[in-house]
Amino acid sequence: MKSNLPKILIIYEFFDPAYKAGGIIQSLRNMIKLLQNDYEFHVITGAFDLNELQPLDGIKVNEWNKMQIADNTSVNIWYDDKKRLDLIKMKKLINSVAPDIIYINGFMHITFLFNPLMVIKYSDLCFKKIVVAPRGMLQDGAVATKSAKKKWYIKLIQLMGLTKNIYWHITSINELEGIKHYFPHSAARYTLAGNIPQKPIKQIVASIKQAGKLSLVYASIITEKKNLYYLLEALQFAKSEIHLSIYGVIKESAYWNQCNLLIQQLPKNIQATYKGDYQPQQIQSIISEHDALVLLSKGENFSHAIFESLGAGRPVISSHFTSWNNLAIESAGWNFTIDNLAETAESLDQLTAMNNTDWMPYCNGAHQLAKQYLTKQDFKNDYKQLFG
Repeated sequence: MKSNLPKILIIYEFFDPAYKAGGIIQSLRNMIKLLQNDYEFHVITGAFDLNELQPLDGIKVNEWNKMQIADNTSVNIWYDDKKRLDLIKMKKLINSVAPDIIYINGFMHITFLFNPLMVIKYSDLCFKKIVVAPRGMLQDGAVATKSAKKKWYIKLIQLMGLTKNIYWHITSINELEGIKHYFPHSAARYTLAGNIPQKPIKQIVASIKQAGKLSLVYASIITEKKNLYYLLEALQFAKSEIHLSIYGVIKESAYWNQCNLLIQQLPKNIQATYKGDYQPQQIQSIISEHDALVLLSKGENFSHAIFESLGAGRPVISSHFTSWNNLAIESAGWNFTIDNLAETAESLDQLTAMNNTDWMPYCNGAHQLAKQYLTKQDFKNDYKQLFG
């Protein structure tokens, strides 16, 4: 039976059952669940999870799949092997859906952003709305990594006028500065609609923080932007006993090799161990086994990892380049500068000295901040405004 609902075509390199690429997949899945009675969704994505050579289990490659991504939630998904997903093929796929709205996620990808925008620019189809969600990729810290290549790519998009008629989806107000800087002519056309995360746990696991010891967990993709190397550098100067568990997919192997070399040179009072990747449903449990999450990122538009830590009742140690910049005020964690290794090490030593009586209010504050975030959101209306 043909649906009379407006069609939204989502374009992103990774989608369910892929999970290694991070929180965008979770946000998209939760958005579809929320709006499935209001829109008919289709997805064009890759057939592989991040860094994988074999296609995802349970899919048919290079054809449309009817996939159940949650209870009572099914989506039409095209999983492409990406070998020949050029302009001609992208045009055929978009035309086969004939969507009312196209929703492109991410920014620094030829196949999944530049090619769709080129097809749209020269298409005979009439679209109600073209929405691009840069997902933090236009923030200063994100552009600064591999900056020459990224700035050339952005310049090409500017010269081609590919953002002339688009609307922007931002998930935090911090993203707007990058859009204003690179695409001022379209920067006024934006909607702020927050990422839809996993709900906080109902009852947090009690903290067992010991004075003189600090158990930290890093849980994110391992890339230069996430700034793990800086954290490891700072730990070289720390005088306290600190244990760091590192979870996440290694996206940039050369960067990880640098981190791994530094791990082997850490002093005896510091232990850092790589634990591999994790399934999204495991993250709250993993974080609960530690005193705090640490993510000194150079740029985040939201960060599901930070929210998962707050939702698990564990404070967060972060940079100032996220949308969670008042952690200390909320008694939910601490925001560090990331340009002074000695100062970062000293701050970590101060946190290590805290006992469980000092620490538990930050666990409660973190959990409260996560609940407050969800209470303040009106996701359904925000996303309907985005696509309206």
